[in-house]
Amino acid sequence: MVALRIPAIGLDVPLGIAMWPAAAAGAVLTVMMWSAVLPPANNPFMDDHLIYAAVLVLLAVLGAGRLGRLWAATPLVRRAPWLT
Repeated sequence: MVALRIPAIGLDVPLGIAMWPAAAAGAVLTVMMWSAVLPPANNPFMDDHLIYAAVLVLLAVLGAGRLGRLWAATPLVRRAPWLT
């Protein structure tokens, strides 16, 4: 099941489709990958997994993605605005 979520996150984030759920899922996934290798061999506070999680959240906050405006205009998103 996780294997299907990775390509979905990889497509949703650049396209801007369901940005908040994709960014949240991607951030949770990267933090889980970071926690799987605890204690890390390098600096635990500047690990690349944590940076990727922060970048995903930042992209969602900034509203990145080209198709996000088209996605937001669909009836599905109008009924469930958390999908933006």
